[in-house]
Amino acid sequence: MRALVIRLSSLGDVILVSSVLSPLRRAGFKVDLLTYAPFGELYKGDNRVSRVIEVKREELKDFFDLKELAKELSGYSLAFDLHSTLKTKLLTRFFSFPVYTYKKHALLRRLMTVFKPLKSRWLFVPELYADALRKAGIEVKNPRPEIAVSEKERREVGKYLPPSPFVVVAPGARWEAKRYPLEKFLAVALSLKERGFSLVSIGGKEDWEVGKFLEEKAGAFNLCGKLTLRESLAVISLSSGVISNDSAVLHMGRAVKVPVLAIFGPTHPAFGFAPFEDEGTALTRNLPCSPCSLHGKTRCRERLCFDIPPEEVVENFLSLLKRS
Repeated sequence: MRALVIRLSSLGDVILVSSVLSPLRRAGFKVDLLTYAPFGELYKGDNRVSRVIEVKREELKDFFDLKELAKELSGYSLAFDLHSTLKTKLLTRFFSFPVYTYKKHALLRRLMTVFKPLKSRWLFVPELYADALRKAGIEVKNPRPEIAVSEKERREVGKYLPPSPFVVVAPGARWEAKRYPLEKFLAVALSLKERGFSLVSIGGKEDWEVGKFLEEKAGAFNLCGKLTLRESLAVISLSSGVISNDSAVLHMGRAVKVPVLAIFGPTHPAFGFAPFEDEGTALTRNLPCSPCSLHGKTRCRERLCFDIPPEEVVENFLSLLKRS
């Protein structure tokens, strides 16, 4: 039996897809994954995935592109649309085999930004993905993101790293409004340094400057923009833990099973991207005005959602390390 799993983007979401790969394999399926480049690199060498089908965004511009791609995607027993966008729904309309779509609760998430009491019901994306499998009669228990890193990969990245123990800090995020203030991140870094931890900054090329700031002020090793996705996973897997904004680095930490502390500002853990309790901690001020943005694009003048003292971040992180 063959199963096709579809999740085109974004990086964090593609990482979370890893939570359903083992259940599919246990159910006897050979699994192919359809995603955008370069996210397929995450699953390089993953024995749960028979084939990674990478497409470029510009290759799926219109109806005809989707129809052509659908012709190439044949011979499956069933498919799981874990993206559930107009594009993926159009694509799967051309399939001749059953398609199970994940319920993303898009309306509920948007309503949370208007009717704040709704945030009392927390979603968890791995559970929502698992529900799509359950519709197909596949058993899934306690879905957690998991991506294996080889010893060879760990040895290769060792040359970049400071002495252990070290903490990975990820001061960047796709949208500026989601970033914990840099001066506060610096205070967190300095406090950890005083406690004997080395520091490594991880992020994309766009995070180079903030990584450089932490390098100059706190001695953090700045690897922002220098690593591939697999190298980032390997570095994180060797760390004591991760302190991150609501960003993909958070989910990388979850996937390689290190403790993660995520700082939420204009977004909210209830949207589904918080770690489970056995994975880490989600810090949020949970203000009456929160959440004010679904993706963190909204600018806030007051930024009260980030009124989280650095010492509170450090205390929560150290507590997390103890219980982990």
